[in-house]
Amino acid sequence: MVLIGEYTQLPDWIPVQAGSGILALERGADGVYREAGVCPTENPSYLVPGDGDCFFAVQEGGQGGLARCKKTADGAIALDKSIRFPGSGSCHICFDRRTDAAYVANYESGSLTVVGGATGNMGVLQQFSYSGSGPDPKRQAGPHIHSSWLSPGGGELFVADLGADQIYRYLRNPDGSLYPNPRQPSIPFPPGSGPRHMAFHHSLPVAYVTAELSNQIFMLQFGADNTAMIPAFWDAAQRREGMVLTAHLQLSRRYGMLYACVRGTDELVWFSVEPGSGLLSLRGRRPSGGRFPRHFLLDEEAGDLLVANQLSGDVCVFRVDPSGDVAPTPAQRISAPSPAAVMRL
Repeated sequence: MVLIGEYTQLPDWIPVQAGSGILALERGADGVYREAGVCPTENPSYLVPGDGDCFFAVQEGGQGGLARCKKTADGAIALDKSIRFPGSGSCHICFDRRTDAAYVANYESGSLTVVGGATGNMGVLQQFSYSGSGPDPKRQAGPHIHSSWLSPGGGELFVADLGADQIYRYLRNPDGSLYPNPRQPSIPFPPGSGPRHMAFHHSLPVAYVTAELSNQIFMLQFGADNTAMIPAFWDAAQRREGMVLTAHLQLSRRYGMLYACVRGTDELVWFSVEPGSGLLSLRGRRPSGGRFPRHFLLDEEAGDLLVANQLSGDVCVFRVDPSGDVAPTPAQRISAPSPAAVMRL
């Protein structure tokens, strides 16, 4: 099952149709995705799998929110439990099965919420607030926490602050609560870059970060003492003028590629990853099939790449060939008002 998170409420300056919540799709034997139900949920702009048939959705709005949903016995999806907490603009979730904790990034308030007992009796364990700013007066007047990511071993959480050009590093307690990494509490990024999303390499001491404002992909390299430095970066977009905003990225172990999407130029871009060093080489670009590609899912098992085009109200399905290259045109276009996230359950 593939799930699409749709904005259900939009500001007046975004003149597009609002969605209904979480749209469920099933992929048939013919490779075509068909609607399999809708779960009404407020602004589920990011989705992440939980345990078994459970998954989580942020509830992006004026107050921080996290919803737990589940797949029911009859194959439908339904809201199971939700929690509200201080903060606003919840936009990303990281879930850890080992500690049953969820980490919710709150963009507008520039805060991070740690929710314990995520698959049981949810409750707030910790709330982190941040300070700082960047050179962009419109986008960086204060902190904007955009995402958090677990390290491959699961012992550390990395928190991206688009507003202050930082990634904060935390070590974790057995219950999922956090404390700053004393060796390197934060990783500074170039002023005005705006770190957004992150992906760790499966075998190298390397991670990659999309910078929304500078439209670059940065490499983080971890030394013998586990401190990180930035040895290289690559342009994600071919132009910078106007509204050009790099968004999501995903590493593919099967294809040896890194994929990203860029809003404004409305394209997909992918790079080959050098096996020994992790350095990137541009491999290809494709139109995303719609407007404002906010998020995508590369389903390596199916060989599909599903792109959520927020402003054109569709999810475009591209086939990926055995070498990892994306087909020139979508194989299917799925109507989905204001799609913001794609997830496989």
